[in-house]
Amino acid sequence: MKTGKLTPQELNEIVFSRLPPLGPGIVCGPGNGLDCAVIECPEGSRLIMSSDPITGASKDIGRLAVHVSCNDLAAFGVKPEAIMLVLIAPVTAVREQLNEIMDQVASACNELGTSVAGGHTEISDAVNRFLLTATSVGFATGDLIKSNGARPGDSLIMTKTAGLEGTAIIAADFPDKLAGCLSEAEIAAAASMIDQISVVPEGLCGRRAEVHAMHDVTEGGIMGAAWEMADAAGLGLKIRQEAVLVDDLTARICDIVGIDPYRLISSGSMLMATDKPELLQKERAAEGIAAAEIGCFTESSDRVIEFQEELLPLEQPDRDELYKLV
Repeated sequence: MKTGKLTPQELNEIVFSRLPPLGPGIVCGPGNGLDCAVIECPEGSRLIMSSDPITGASKDIGRLAVHVSCNDLAAFGVKPEAIMLVLIAPVTAVREQLNEIMDQVASACNELGTSVAGGHTEISDAVNRFLLTATSVGFATGDLIKSNGARPGDSLIMTKTAGLEGTAIIAADFPDKLAGCLSEAEIAAAASMIDQISVVPEGLCGRRAEVHAMHDVTEGGIMGAAWEMADAAGLGLKIRQEAVLVDDLTARICDIVGIDPYRLISSGSMLMATDKPELLQKERAAEGIAAAEIGCFTESSDRVIEFQEELLPLEQPDRDELYKLV
């Protein structure tokens, strides 16, 4: 495609025609010549925003961009009301690829009940593959749930499974590395784990269950996110590695490509700190969300992993395991 902004006709046909209807709180949405979104703020509420780029995946980036950004709001217990998108495409891009990305965006927004309020789309020789950045917007009243709110004695709860997003990315982007070890059906099943990437339901459950802190698990995986929660709160932490939920396909794929599932990008999993695990269990069970208690926060400064009756240091997050493949 030609370098530069999309033409008004291309914007209408590729972008605007694929977006879901605007929600009632969007006063001014995307359109030719409209450079700003206007979102009505409910009285007495505070604006919550988060931005994330998608850089480690090549497929499903439309879906990933929406969910990864909205997951940050979910960790505050906030429902995402709107999304702003910036899509930069390489000059080698073809129209069908842009159509597919926008269809993914629309599908993800429909799943969450959110709107695309605005953004920017451009073809540029500054990139050699698609770069998509999403900014999610939501509103909150009352006390906020922050990732640094854990307290000594709190249980650490994880939802879904470790390495969920990484599993889906490896299966979708590197199926050749799995061929001969997994069947086509198993590779497809692993790629479909992308459908579990939203933690918005978990975030709303956490707010109802009065958790002290939440943190969506992204780069660095379960162990990296757990360390970040403890560090933010200035607390110690003891994790039981054998309690961490790992899907069988994830374990097999990680073994094949030689990476650690506990430190693999895990969007789709939420970590929660709570002194009311029974209430949280009741709320998340009503939503059909799998979860496990994997550790507890302590007043000590020690952060350790219990594995086969040994205590190993819980290291701060480093480069995500996925980057060993890209």
